[in-house]
Amino acid sequence: MLGVLFGVYLVLLVWLVLWKLQLPWEAFQVQRSLKLVPFVAAEGYGASAVREVAGNVVVFVPFGLGFALLRPGWAWWRIASLAAAVSASLELAQFALAVGSTDATDVITNTAGAAAGVLLARSFGRNPLAEASRST
Repeated sequence: MLGVLFGVYLVLLVWLVLWKLQLPWEAFQVQRSLKLVPFVAAEGYGASAVREVAGNVVVFVPFGLGFALLRPGWAWWRIASLAAAVSASLELAQFALAVGSTDATDVITNTAGAAAGVLLARSFGRNPLAEASRST
């Protein structure tokens, strides 16, 4: 069951990052930008930059939480590395599809969110969800 929920989360994550929860053909507008200097607000963003950074952290917490629960033997850095690779892939897809801004800050904050999710999962101690799925 946890695997199914995590799969649904991953689909929603891709939909959120690439199309901002709109239908791809309705959200399509050519917008391609590349920001390689992290934590420098883009022109015109100002105060919303803090909200965007916080949102990027929060949206990847379930990634770290889910992987830590599904793969309890994995080290935190392994899950964080996977999150960084997934985040970088999504950012590159945004650039290739011209559907948003490719931003180094997003990769860093998404990875931090996944690491926070792992920490949250590990703070629970014993993993009753993983134990229940192994016993069936």
